Amino acid sequence: MGKKKACQDVRVPRSLNTEEARLYGWVEGAVLTQPSLVGSDSLPEFRRNSSLTEDSEAEGDYVLEAAGPSDRVPFRAGEDGPHFLWVYQELFTHLRMRLPFSDFQRDVMTRCRVAVSQLHLNGLFFYIYDVHFPPGGYGYISFQARQGRRLFDSYEESIQEFKWHYFKILATPRKRAFWLDHENKPFP
Repeated sequence: MGKKKACQDVRVPRSLNTEEARLYGWVEGAVLTQPSLVGSDSLPEFRRNSSLTEDSEAEGDYVLEAAGPSDRVPFRAGEDGPHFLWVYQELFTHLRMRLPFSDFQRDVMTRCRVAVSQLHLNGLFFYIYDVHFPPGGYGYISFQARQGRRLFDSYEESIQEFKWHYFKILATPRKRAFWLDHENKPFP
């Protein structure tokens, strides 16, 4: 029954309009046609059962919004709309990620020019790296993961269909969105 219900909930993929094709033509086709199965009716239960932040008082700093029928995870906010962050539900339920991201996490994603929704769930800053210099200071320098210093818990088994479960996070008016720079523009 659960599988039948999920199939009925799938929204029909649509073609990109001219502007979307210009902006998102580089995105893999499967991602552009992947509608979210997270609906407005399931977000209150998600909020009751999952934490977005380490600090329970900060939970109210964020608003969750389901994707619209034509929304897709790579789409950015429009010029006039509020800025938001796309996230996969499993980041919070399986990996226990918490908001806001640290400056380090944001800086790494900015430097790599990727959004959190572009990272596979098994590739999220699992370790802090040590720099190893060769004896005498000559030769190759290596970066090695420092065991036991995880920023997120590793999720070893495969998460099936995580790409189907995404939604928007918006900051409330009283909270500055951590994904915006000082000019209120999204970090690249």
